[in-house]
Amino acid sequence: MTPPAQVPPALLEFQSTLRMPRVGSPVELFRSFDDYTNGEAPEVAKVLPAVPIEESGGWRLTADVYVPFGEPPFPVLVYFHGGGWVMGSPWSHRRLTAELAARGLLVVSVDYRRAPKYRFPGAVDDAAVALDWVRGHAAEFGGDLERLLVGGDSAGANLAATTLVGGGSDVRAALLCYGIYDFHRALPVLAGLLGGGTPEEQRYLPAEEFEALRGDPRVSPEVAVAGFPPTLLTVGEHDPLRPESEAMAARLAAAGIPHELHVAAGAPHGYLQLPTLAAHDEGFSVVTRFLGRHGILGTA
Repeated sequence: MTPPAQVPPALLEFQSTLRMPRVGSPVELFRSFDDYTNGEAPEVAKVLPAVPIEESGGWRLTADVYVPFGEPPFPVLVYFHGGGWVMGSPWSHRRLTAELAARGLLVVSVDYRRAPKYRFPGAVDDAAVALDWVRGHAAEFGGDLERLLVGGDSAGANLAATTLVGGGSDVRAALLCYGIYDFHRALPVLAGLLGGGTPEEQRYLPAEEFEALRGDPRVSPEVAVAGFPPTLLTVGEHDPLRPESEAMAARLAAAGIPHELHVAAGAPHGYLQLPTLAAHDEGFSVVTRFLGRHGILGTA
């Protein structure tokens, strides 16, 4: 189905504020606008859904693999979807991942555990397992491990960053889109999505560990960026979480990590899933140019 010409007003309002929708829940909101956020996705050579990775603790960890057109080997992007650790899936981000694959990346979109059923560290552990699995299996899908990337959006950018803390020396670059890099600092903005702003109300961290995890790099990866690869940070000008990306950029600068901060003009949170915004196409062009400059894609 062809997306409407304009961003649906209710969706734009939510992405501009991250406050609870006036009617229903965020899950219901995104389902109602799925034709907009995921309609007319670019074609790719192949999509392999729910490729098994591991079963643990009652959860079947899988990933959707998007294979680009062209001749392998392809750069490999291990991608973690957003959704505040409580919602979203590879299916909810299928156009976004197809857009990345259409630019020549083999995209492994990970279906990690979500809260509140599976609280921290479930998603973090799944992210690490998925990255290790890709190291062992990417070649089966035409991937080139000499050009291994991690990336994600929102909570997924947080998870992507956690995989780099002390263990990502073989990762060539990171694509971090409007992420959360200090959970406790960002919680007032995320409170509606996460059920509240107190240790007992928020649905990601175990309440009894809330204070003990303050500053833990598995929750707030900006505290441990030494050794990060070249990193692209992108965030909307009007994203209520914009300070997170700016703070992460400052941390990367202080650590001497090559990085770029792209602020998308006029854009809210989640702008890479709003295909009729001018910032949407520009954002993907920024990604392509960044990967070209770092020798991962052929076009700088």
